[in-house]
Amino acid sequence: MGQRDKLIDGAKRCLQELGYAHTTVRDITKVSGANLASIGYHFGSKDALLFEAMLEATTEWADKLKHVLASDAAHADPTQSRFESLWRSVIHTLDLDRPVFVTSLEVSTQAERHPLLRRELAGAQERARLELGNWLITPLDPLPEQTRRAVGSFHLTVLTGLVVQRLIDPDRAPTPTELSQALRLIADYDQRPNGRIRG
Repeated sequence: MGQRDKLIDGAKRCLQELGYAHTTVRDITKVSGANLASIGYHFGSKDALLFEAMLEATTEWADKLKHVLASDAAHADPTQSRFESLWRSVIHTLDLDRPVFVTSLEVSTQAERHPLLRRELAGAQERARLELGNWLITPLDPLPEQTRRAVGSFHLTVLTGLVVQRLIDPDRAPTPTELSQALRLIADYDQRPNGRIRG
């Protein structure tokens, strides 16, 4: 493994164990076994290394999510709605990888002052919208890219909100059943001329 890969792996460990604000250059070099000069050579700064590590960790989680979605589609619980079954699997994956999302939120708050990070995160979000839409809609469905993106955008919005709520208060964060029920009620509301939800 080269110095760059060692630094990325070390930075990911530091982010998950220490957090963005408390990770120092010394921490990264100690955990990675890489030398101090290699941070500047490969990344330019500690912040740039941490940002890259966070994006890579998030990408790794997205790959896990893709497998979860594929498995969910193959082994869906017939007693649950497709939406409910999917989010039950997603929430399970979120809880298993909690440190990734703590890190992601912590690093994301730096985007306001780091234009390069903001651009990278914006690009990652757009890729997530498109990928989620393509994962959730079978390739056989003749839906346009704009529709697939809309589906992906909706699920990414739910995902982002769930991450924050489960990190703060997992016991009272929305359950898959509640999300599924709400979706049905909102769809019903959308069809009613008087604009009232009836539970």
